[in-house]
Amino acid sequence: MEDTENLTKVCHNCQSEILTSNHYCNYCGQTQNAEEIETAGFKWSNLQQLALFFVVQVLLCITPAIIKENSIFFNLSLDVVMAITTLIFFGYSWAENKYLLKWPAFSLKKLLLFIVIASLASVIVQYLVTHLNLILWNKTQSYYDTFSGHPYGKYLMILSIAIFPALFEELAYRGYLMQKLINIFDEKQAIYISSFIFFIMHFSLISFFWLLPFAITLGFIRIREKTIWYGVIIHFIFNLTACLYELVDYDELQHLLNSLQ
Repeated sequence: MEDTENLTKVCHNCQSEILTSNHYCNYCGQTQNAEEIETAGFKWSNLQQLALFFVVQVLLCITPAIIKENSIFFNLSLDVVMAITTLIFFGYSWAENKYLLKWPAFSLKKLLLFIVIASLASVIVQYLVTHLNLILWNKTQSYYDTFSGHPYGKYLMILSIAIFPALFEELAYRGYLMQKLINIFDEKQAIYISSFIFFIMHFSLISFFWLLPFAITLGFIRIREKTIWYGVIIHFIFNLTACLYELVDYDELQHLLNSLQ
């Protein structure tokens, strides 16, 4: 049997011959676990980028509460700022993120199935959330209240609630964030961590029962399909259905109130 204790290697720094068991060079003192150091440095760099991403997202999410502004202009401006920051982060790591914009093995049947499931799930969630709000706080929350005074309020609501989040939240959380996490953790851990961050960024405890499972499902689909586009479509249909559900209820409520006057 070969005596592994006496095997030698060359120091990657000074090229002196040292034992393979040595972690440091006897001549120059340079550490010999260069690969481990490189890996640790890579992970540390990703952690720093993740920390910056998290701070930026928190600041953007708490801005409405700090400024206490809920106008159409403010909401759309915040949407644009979030979109721009997402594109900056995603573009900064373009080399490792660009494959997510491809759509390998596209399946129309699969897409239609996802659309149907997303629509049905959204209706169920909206119904349950409405009743939970009534039970817990004796009131309902309406996205449309912010946009109702504008002649194109319904379209602006769909833009702000369905289109912008579907595209840019998927780019941010299932795109940039999850990819950075995969560089540090395994895929399942990346899914759960990114999903939890996605949930807490919405600052809505009542949404826990559906928002976290929703994010986890999108995470698994992104990993399995190697693209964010299924997630973008699912997210869009889910939010669009929520908008239409609310608009129908809102119109019916207005009609009822007008009939009582």
